[in-house]
Order: sequence, then structure tokens, then C-alpha cells
Amino acid sequence: MDWKPAYLEDKIGVHFKNSDLLFESLIHPSYAQQINRSENNNERLEYLGEKILEFIITNYLYQNCSYLAVSKLITLRNKLEEKEKLTDLWFKLGLGEGFPFLAIKDERYHLRIKPNNPFEKALKALVGAIHLDRGLSQTYNWVQKQLIAPLLARHLKNIKHRLEPKKQLQFLGDALFKAIVADYLYRLFPYVNPCFLSKITKKLVIKEQQNNYINQLTPEDWTIIDTENENIDKKSFTSLLAAIYLHFDQQNSKISFRETGNWWFNRCIDEDEIWRELIILLIKDGVTQKWIIRQVMGYESKYYDKGRERFHELIKSSKIDNGIIIDDHY
Repeated sequence: MDWKPAYLEDKIGVHFKNSDLLFESLIHPSYAQQINRSENNNERLEYLGEKILEFIITNYLYQNCSYLAVSKLITLRNKLEEKEKLTDLWFKLGLGEGFPFLAIKDERYHLRIKPNNPFEKALKALVGAIHLDRGLSQTYNWVQKQLIAPLLARHLKNIKHRLEPKKQLQFLGDALFKAIVADYLYRLFPYVNPCFLSKITKKLVIKEQQNNYINQLTPEDWTIIDTENENIDKKSFTSLLAAIYLHFDQQNSKISFRETGNWWFNRCIDEDEIWRELIILLIKDGVTQKWIIRQVMGYESKYYDKGRERFHELIKSSKIDNGIIIDDHY
């Protein structure tokens, strides 16, 4: 394939440091299967991009529409995230006629009107790719320019009053938490299908787990939180997370998302436990130990024995051996 990223980058308005991410965002699963590279498609980037897009829109509304009730903010966000609008943006960027790469017989203009069309999925994957390559701050600027501003900018009011501060903070925090978890799992587990990442996500965001996160907060954290927002619901982890994010955002908006993610990871996460959960899911689904060690854990052939030791170290305290056979010969 004659791959010319510069042409596409000009259309999109983003120049990638790693053009492989752009290419991956354009690989529909049907095309990946046709070229016998079924695992190299845009589904993982779509998984990430969907959560990043939701957070960017939420953050924009939190910052610019504070005079609206949360119910109105949710309605606005839903409208901006409509599949039709994302599809229209894909074609507005001049990408619809040739991208994503497809191996589907239907004509593109027929695909465009289908509920689950490949174009809105590719748009989300593109957002994920921009985020990984350029960071959240530049992705925010791109989404604001291409999607949000054309639809909302002329309707904004110059009103600074925050109508529902406690509810709005939780509105921001809920989307922020989803994006942070998606970003963390995407980077931690390469090659892993989004269906498994979604299952791990559920375990990380359940109410009981969020209560555990609150218990991990330090006096320094509480000082930051109390300083940032006196209206905060201190029983809501996502509200607390939003307050931490706003604190980092005031210091440096370009790295505030990453700093908040690092804060959550360092305070709250037992990474070995997350690895155990994933390994259990993969093995139950029939994934081989060899693939897990090499592809997901990142141990090349010459380091395979070390990887196998790490694999068994991770699972020795789990329930993985209850009815599950671990093949130690690979």
C-alpha cells in the first residue's frame, strides 16, 4: 500500500509524530481480516477515543456552560456525540470517500446512513490516535475546533454563575474517571481486545471500589480538595477526582490529565491485581500463556523464561487454577 500520511494530516489538521497511530485508526476490522492481520485494527483506538471524546466534550461544557443545569449539559453532550454528527464530521474532513480502509461490499454512501457505520467509529479512533500522539490538550483543541465550536460557540452566554456546582463537579468527574481508566488500561495492556478492557474497567469503577479509593486519600489530598471546591460531595470519588484534576489544571493545563491519572494510579491501584484479573479473563477465553507472555506482557523469546516466572508470580495467589489449566510447555 502506498501510504502517504502527510496528505491525510493536512486534511485532518494534525501532524503526527508517529504516523502509525494514524494508519491504525483507519483500519476497519474487515480490512484487517482481509490482509490477515485481524488484531491490527482500529477497535482499541475506538475504545480509547470514545472515552476521551466524552471527557473533552464534558470538560468544555463544564468550563463554558456553567449556567446550565446538569440535565441540560447531558442533553447537549448527547447531541454532540450523536453518531450522525460524528459521521458528518468525518466526511467534512474529506475522509469519507477513501477512509477508513474497508473490505465491505456496500457502497460508502449506503454505509453512511447505517446506525453503526464505520465512519463514526473511525472518528472516535482518530480522536484516540491524536490523544496518544499529541496529548490531551491538543486533542481538546482539535475537537473543540472541528466538532464543538461549529455547533455551540454562537449559542454560548457570557454568564459565569455556576448553577449546580456540586452536580456539575460530579458530571465532570464521571467522564474524567472513564477517560483516565481507558487511557491507563490501553497503555498497560497492548494488543488486548477492548471487550476485555471493558470487563476490567467495570471492576475498577464499581461503587465499592470507588469507596476504597477514597480511603486511600492522604491529608495532603484532602487539603487540595478542600481548597479547590467547598461544595464538593466528599462521599463521591469522581467528584474528588474532578477537584484534583482542576487543581492540576490550574498549575499546567497541558499535563493536568496525565497528572491526574498518575495521582489515581499511585494512590489507588494495585497493578499486580489488575494483571491477575486480565490473565484470568484471557485464559478463560482460551488465550494461550505464550501469547499473553509475549504480546501482552512484552517478553521477547530470549526473555521468555523470565516472563513465565513473572506470569506464575502474578497468578499464584489467585483462583486461576480452580478448573483452569495452565499449559506450562509454551
